[in-house]
Amino acid sequence: MSMAMASNPHLLKSFETALEVLRQSFKRMGTMTAENCSLATSAYLASDEPRALEAITRDLDIDTAFEELRADCFDVLLKFQPVAKDLRLVMGIEHAVGNLERAGDHAKTIARHGIAKPARKMAPAEAGQIADMAALVARTLELSVTALVDNSTEAAKQVLVTDERIDAYRDAVFDAAMVALGQGRAQAQASVGRLFVATALERIGDHATNIAEEVLFVSRGIPPGATRTGSDFG
Repeated sequence: MSMAMASNPHLLKSFETALEVLRQSFKRMGTMTAENCSLATSAYLASDEPRALEAITRDLDIDTAFEELRADCFDVLLKFQPVAKDLRLVMGIEHAVGNLERAGDHAKTIARHGIAKPARKMAPAEAGQIADMAALVARTLELSVTALVDNSTEAAKQVLVTDERIDAYRDAVFDAAMVALGQGRAQAQASVGRLFVATALERIGDHATNIAEEVLFVSRGIPPGATRTGSDFG
């Protein structure tokens, strides 16, 4: 915190209040994004066009939250001029809201697949695989937000470990799609559709990882890296 803030208890209280507002707004945006991921995937699995359209509409709310939160972050930086860990937290949130916005875009892509030409009905195992993956992705996204808000390196480490499970789901869907390419047009189309959805979910998991990596930046000043592993979180 700046020297001016330290010498002015009223300004300090205002900064702490502004920081808490940022944290809570960020948590709400994280919940909105995770819930829309679940809604979009359920719409896809049920070929439910109204539900898919609702998910697409909700993405507009996520975009609005993104714009408002970024503006709030810049306002806090300009008004209070925080330093050290406080500065890194505001910057970390500003970086992270961009990841939430892009995760929301991937959820919108999944919803659009729920409106696309209907493919053959999925086998229960196939649908269950996508549903389980989506549930894991939504939980991981919310955990990454909690990790940053609470500055929890343990939660951040868990996000990185869980992302490996998300990648394994996507790889399994990819392998099934490769097999299906030789089993007829309808089978191939359905499998490729699942692959697009699984890839979108995997990308949401990647954005959760990006958010979790901001914890290292906030707590230790270490910038996010492309080859981060759970061991980096101690």
